[in-house]
Amino acid sequence: GAGASARAPLPPARALAGDEVLSISTFEQLLGKVGFGSLFATTGIYWGKAAFGNLKEHGKVEKATMASANAALLLLLCLRWVDAGHFPLSNMYESLLFLSWGISAVHLYLALKVPQSAVAGTLTSPTALGILAFATLILPPELQKATALVPALKSNWLFMHVSVMMMSYATLLVGSLMSFGYLAIDQFQSLDLPFNLNSGSDDSGSSAGSSDLSSAMASASASAAATATLVDMEVEIQAGEGNAGLGSSGGGKRKGAADLLETCDDLAYRSIGLGFAFLTIGIISGAVWANEAWGSYWSWDPKETWALIVWLFYAIYLHGRIYKDWSPKQTAGVSAAGFVVVWMCYVGVNLFGVGLHSYGFFSK
Repeated sequence: GAGASARAPLPPARALAGDEVLSISTFEQLLGKVGFGSLFATTGIYWGKAAFGNLKEHGKVEKATMASANAALLLLLCLRWVDAGHFPLSNMYESLLFLSWGISAVHLYLALKVPQSAVAGTLTSPTALGILAFATLILPPELQKATALVPALKSNWLFMHVSVMMMSYATLLVGSLMSFGYLAIDQFQSLDLPFNLNSGSDDSGSSAGSSDLSSAMASASASAAATATLVDMEVEIQAGEGNAGLGSSGGGKRKGAADLLETCDDLAYRSIGLGFAFLTIGIISGAVWANEAWGSYWSWDPKETWALIVWLFYAIYLHGRIYKDWSPKQTAGVSAAGFVVVWMCYVGVNLFGVGLHSYGFFSK
């Protein structure tokens, strides 16, 4: 009796499970805030650099904040994986988190491979921020909860197919964003707006003009046999070189804009080429999985149809880009329009709640 009464009562198993879920949920919220804050800071830094015309190299600070956001989102997805017991791509909230993480991962990859591509950060960071903000602040709480998988999704193909498709969306969206940047810079350049589009090139032509002018002045002052005619000629030479210096300054700005256009075109091509490969693998793996789950490789489901439309859309872009059938501006227009096509395939189809891929999204 006394020994039994002295024992402390054990907490119920349900209470322990509830505390564990509460701690995981709290940590998920913390990671979401860290990711949001990091992306917000990254966007502010890149936009600040753009305002001062510094769109050439990625700085250490913005690379660190983007890496912080990427790590926070990755940990958040891993926590949901542990909590739910399955790969965290079963509903709208988790797919948006994965998409935001994917865009940040593509950004870091481009920053590593192409160091002088800071112009990408002005577009990728606010896009990743907007997606994360929509997922955490706008989606209702019931759509943010991890749910059990429907029978068709209980397969090892879930990780293979859905993750590759989401990475293809992220990479293709980055490529389309760079095409948007190309079109915007090209428009600013053609309108001759007072924006500083210099990507970091210096006014070397102006410096050279000043150097030549100083040499000419030194030679003239050292000549003891200078006449009035030579003095007049010297004045004319100085005026001509001064105008050349002004012209070279404008040429430097035009060269900066041309460098930005070339960078945007190159980044768009790299991203879309990689995203197209991801999309191809995703469609093939989805067809194999569909045959296992539904007995048919292709059923013209709305999601399948739109995935094929996206594939054809970017195939047209790559054909025009590789074989030089179109100008860079024309290919950029096709790629920029692909931004809308990808979002229609990813979200638009599911808004109607029809087809075999309607589970896990707004249709619930």
